[in-house]
Amino acid sequence: MKVLLLACAVSFIFFEHEVVAQSNSDAPDNYVVVIGAFGSKVNATRFVKNARKYNIEPIAELNKIRDLYYVYVLQTGDRAAAIGEVERIRNSTPYSDSWVFNGTLGDLIIAAKPVREPVVVPVEQPVVVKLPEPEPKPIPVPVQTEEEKIKEAVANKSMVLKKGETETLNFIYFFRDAAVLRPESKYEVDHLVRVLKEHPTEIIRIHGHTNGNDKGRIIKLKPNASNFFSLDETEDDYGSAVKLSELRASVIMDYLTANGIDKKRMSIKAWGGKKPLFEVDDEKAEANVRVEIEVLNY
Repeated sequence: MKVLLLACAVSFIFFEHEVVAQSNSDAPDNYVVVIGAFGSKVNATRFVKNARKYNIEPIAELNKIRDLYYVYVLQTGDRAAAIGEVERIRNSTPYSDSWVFNGTLGDLIIAAKPVREPVVVPVEQPVVVKLPEPEPKPIPVPVQTEEEKIKEAVANKSMVLKKGETETLNFIYFFRDAAVLRPESKYEVDHLVRVLKEHPTEIIRIHGHTNGNDKGRIIKLKPNASNFFSLDETEDDYGSAVKLSELRASVIMDYLTANGIDKKRMSIKAWGGKKPLFEVDDEKAEANVRVEIEVLNY
């Protein structure tokens, strides 16, 4: 059982002509649902921004008596409504320490010298709010890494085996401006090796595509490089997008050859950026950089 306490309000008597926070000695009929309090305005502002992720619209105001910035979501004269909102906030957001403040916030609270010591006025006995027992938390499902997701997706895919059909290797990735495979591409090229070994008479054409047709720097593997998935054994070149797509298709063929696939079963077609799936400046334009496998004889 959690207990929500209504804060006691402090009433002050100020000099004549001063702005008064409360019109009499009783606590103001104003209940504020507070989700956080901060000594720094910067921290309060940051807290407000983060809280909006949970579909609430908090406001930060300075409680000048306490010299703290209160972040709140509701001011009301209805005590029951304030308590109900605290229950809702506690159950549906991470702010389980939310509480109800009974008093006034904002510019009406001005720090003036009191004529006498503050008089503490008790509001009433603490209000006890019975919150429902929390439901048992579900057992979390293990989170897959990106490489684990790729490995699972590749294991579950089948390669097209009919003549004239083309299969996109969706999990082939290259380093930027390079004809060098990124490490996570190994699952896809190894899968292609297995398929070609299972169908030893199959002949394929490897199509290379880029995003756009600009010329520029090309990073490529050195002639005797042994690691297809690293920039450690590379050298700089320069050329067109067609040349880059050709080198990328070639590195796929070289890997297949190094893993036992007869080079005579493979050929290359370099397109550069001539067959894009999206405009070069589209948010999905990265998909234009791809390798496709065309089956020639089934």
